[in-house]
Amino acid sequence: MGKNASIEIIRNLGEKFEGKSSRLVKANGRLIELKKELSRKVRQRTKALSFLYRIERDISNKLKMEDVLKVIVEKMSSILNVKICSILLIDDKTGKLSIKCAKGLEQKILKDSELEVGDNISGWVVRHNKPILVKNIDKDARFVKRNGEKYYNESLMSVPLAIKDKVIGVINVNNKKSRRIFNQEDFRLLKQIAAQVAIVIENARLYRSLSNLYMRTITTLAATIDARDHYTRRHSEMVAKYAVAIAEAMKLPPERVELIRQASHLHDIGKIGVHDFILLKPDKLTDEEWEEVKLHSVKGAEILAPLVVFLNGVIDMVKQHHERYDGRGYPGYYRDEKIDIGARIMAVADAFDAMLSERPYRKAYSKKKAIEELRENSGTQFDPKVVETFLKVLNKGAGLIQNRYQ
Repeated sequence: MGKNASIEIIRNLGEKFEGKSSRLVKANGRLIELKKELSRKVRQRTKALSFLYRIERDISNKLKMEDVLKVIVEKMSSILNVKICSILLIDDKTGKLSIKCAKGLEQKILKDSELEVGDNISGWVVRHNKPILVKNIDKDARFVKRNGEKYYNESLMSVPLAIKDKVIGVINVNNKKSRRIFNQEDFRLLKQIAAQVAIVIENARLYRSLSNLYMRTITTLAATIDARDHYTRRHSEMVAKYAVAIAEAMKLPPERVELIRQASHLHDIGKIGVHDFILLKPDKLTDEEWEEVKLHSVKGAEILAPLVVFLNGVIDMVKQHHERYDGRGYPGYYRDEKIDIGARIMAVADAFDAMLSERPYRKAYSKKKAIEELRENSGTQFDPKVVETFLKVLNKGAGLIQNRYQ
C-alpha cells in the first residue's frame, strides 16, 4: 500500500471519528437538556406535592370555608413567592364572581370585588375556562382595557378552578417578590396547584352542605328529646347559649367554640335510650333507675360515633359532660384538666339551666340560689375557672337568663 493510500485511509478514519464525535456531542447535549427538563419536572412536582401536603395538614381542623381558603392563599403565596394572590368563586345564586380570600390586595378592592363572568381578567378566564399567563398587561390587547389593578411588574397569571368542565372560580397571582416576570415553569406549577385546589374547595363545599344538613337533622332530634316533657323544654338550646358565652369569654378559638355549641345541642341525645317512665318519674329514682340515667352520656357518644367525620371533638364532650372535676362523676374515666374543656364548660351550663328549671321532684331554683350552688361546688363538681368565668358572664349579661323564659 502506497503512502497516498495510507493518508487517504487515515483521512477517512478521521472524518468518521469527527462525525461520530459530533453525533456524540449532540447526543450528550440532548441528554443534558433531558436531564435539565427532568430536574425541572421533579422540582415542580415536589413543589406541588409539598403544597398539597401543607394544605392537607393545615386544613384538617378547619370548619369554615373562609379558613380553608385562607390557608390555601397563604401557602400559594409562599410556594409561588408572590406578594398578591386571590381566589374568586362563583356565587351559586347570582352567578357572579367575588373575592373570597386574598393576600396583598387593598381593602377598597376587596369591598368592591363582585364581577360579572366575562368582565376583567378573572371573568375572561372563567368564561373561556382557559388559564392565561400575561407577560405585559399594558401591551396585551385582550386585557389592557379590562385591567383595573396597578402592578409594579406587568406580569400576572390567572387560572380557572374547575371540576371537570364546571368552573367554580379562579386563582390570580401577580407581583413576584423577585420582580421578575412569570415564566412557563411558574405557569405549569400554578395550573397543577389549581387543579388540586378546585377539588379541595369543592370537597369543602360538599362537606359544609352535608354538615349543615346533618346538624339540622340531629338538632331537631335533640329538640324532640327535650320536648318529651315540658320540664326540659329548650334545655339544650339554653345550655348551648350559656356554654358558648363561657367559651367566648375564655377566649377559646372560634373553631372550638363552634364544637362546644354543637356538643351542647347534642349533650343529652343519649336519653333517647332511657325509658320515659324513668325520665318523667315524679319521685326519687331507685338505684337501678339512676344507673340507667347515668348511661345516657355513653349512649350519646355511641349514637354519634358513626358520624365522627362530622363531629370530631364533639363526641368526647358529649361523653364527658357529667364527669366531675374531683373525678367522682360518670362515666368516671377523667378528672380535673384531663376532662375536655368543652365538657367542663357544658357541665356548668347544664347544671345551671337544670337548676333554673322546674322538675317533677322540686321547684325551680332562683338565680341567686343557683349561683350559690355553683360557687359551693366549684373545685369539686365543677372546674373553678369555668365557674368564675360564668359568674362574670352572668353579671354582664342578664339577658341570657331572661331568654330562658321567652
